[in-house]
Amino acid sequence: MQLIHRSAVAGFMRILFFTLMGALVLFTLIDLFDHMDSFMDNKATPDMMARYYMNKVPWIVDTVLPIGMLMATLFSVGLMARYNELTALFAAGRSLMQVTRPLLLVAAMMSLFSLAWSEFVLPKANAEVERIWEVEVHGRPDRIRPTNDVALTGTDGWLYYARTYVPDKAQIKEFKAHLLRGSQVIERFDAETAEWDGDQWLLLQGTHRWFGARGDSISRFDSLRSGLSGISPETFTDERIKPESMNIRQLRRYVDMVKASGGDPTEYEVDLHFKLAFPLVHLIVVFMGIMLASGPRKTTVASGFGWTILISFGYYLSVNFGRALGHNGALPPIIAAWAGNFTYSVVAIVLFWKIRR
Repeated sequence: MQLIHRSAVAGFMRILFFTLMGALVLFTLIDLFDHMDSFMDNKATPDMMARYYMNKVPWIVDTVLPIGMLMATLFSVGLMARYNELTALFAAGRSLMQVTRPLLLVAAMMSLFSLAWSEFVLPKANAEVERIWEVEVHGRPDRIRPTNDVALTGTDGWLYYARTYVPDKAQIKEFKAHLLRGSQVIERFDAETAEWDGDQWLLLQGTHRWFGARGDSISRFDSLRSGLSGISPETFTDERIKPESMNIRQLRRYVDMVKASGGDPTEYEVDLHFKLAFPLVHLIVVFMGIMLASGPRKTTVASGFGWTILISFGYYLSVNFGRALGHNGALPPIIAAWAGNFTYSVVAIVLFWKIRR
């Protein structure tokens, strides 16, 4: 069985590699033709264009990987069925799950890879793509990395304001923080500089004021551990990143911030659950591909492409439909985000029970 397993995995990985390479070339060419006028009008240099498309590679890989894995499964398992290798293995007492177990293990590892990819690689790459397009190509202000006049509501209920934020030093110039009771300010910090010490903001050269019914009081300080931790340096950066470009940790912080400010975080909770649900699709489509490719009808090139397009289109349609219902509040966030995975898992299980080899 080891020889069969190695052969199946080798065929699967070979088809997956060529699918991803083809997708990278195709997506890049389509995008290049679409944006060529903007590049030319803004006199973008070859270096800008190269970095723009290099940073777009993670998004293409994230988008195409489930499609590539489905196609690789259909063709690799389909070839084994067409040349009667599966029939011979079944006659020798081997089950379909025993034969294709390595492909399911690869799919599980790809699901973990996709989760790590979307958490640590994709957000930074997407932010850099937007920065290159907006700042370097079009010469617009950098809104991705905030530096001036940043106002946020912390998870502790305090209102924070930074006249100038220095991301490299996790430092704020002209720091202000207000605590409100209704519409009235009851406590306030002002400082020339605020530095993050890992747990809270260390304030330098400022004042701490209290406002009460019997009058106001003020305390001046050169250095003060304020106890303010409702926002962190990452929160200042997250505020300007589009939610769809955030990773799971950034989205969690964003949801907490929206809740603390009294907003409706439903839309972002749906996106948060979707980021957790999407990596599992790699395992689902491989399992479904195995069931389809090992069926009584032999998988041809045309049918393989047909099944890939049909399943991929159906999955993204169900996912976007579920997310739209979640964003509108018609479905709870967790159900809206997992609707596509649930639907396709049911279809895959039905196919399995029909085949049962």
